[in-house]
Amino acid sequence: MQIGQHSVEVVKGAATVKRLCDNCKNACDHVLVDQPTGLGFGIPFMKRPLWSSHRAYGLACPTCSWTTPLSKDEAQALIRQGQAST
Repeated sequence: MQIGQHSVEVVKGAATVKRLCDNCKNACDHVLVDQPTGLGFGIPFMKRPLWSSHRAYGLACPTCSWTTPLSKDEAQALIRQGQAST
């Protein structure tokens, strides 16, 4: 059992969002990222647990890695858009 923050990874298959970064002011395609948080179960040396009690989502700038938090509903909409376009 693990408690705490785990690695942030890009959500594969999700749509990107063209926007101006709040940090570096570059206009680029931001990617959807997720991070398991809270209580998690997995193998201790893994970066991410096999299961976690909560998942945080955000839009990350590929230039400077600045991440803007998103709600679960907004993240699910981007995942559906990405799946529909393929």
